[in-house]
Amino acid sequence: MAAAAPSLDPSEVEKFSRIAAEWWDPKGKFGLLHVFNPVRLAWIKEQATARLGRDPLARQPFAGLRLLDIGCGGGLLSEPMARLGAAVVGV
Repeated sequence: MAAAAPSLDPSEVEKFSRIAAEWWDPKGKFGLLHVFNPVRLAWIKEQATARLGRDPLARQPFAGLRLLDIGCGGGLLSEPMARLGAAVVGV
């Protein structure tokens, strides 16, 4: 059996390492995401709790759920979803 080739691209690691500190700066280049995130999170919470029969007013309405956030970037959505109780994996 042949060994699996690594899928890590050093140029991608370098690119994202350069912008890592900027993800959480609401006045930085990702500022629009910070403005949009509360709207996006409220919509997801409303839709998911309705479809899953969960209490949207609960402190952690996503407790016991697992969430895969593909393309999570700096985790601007992953972290609030975890605070709402989801076990989150961000890729």
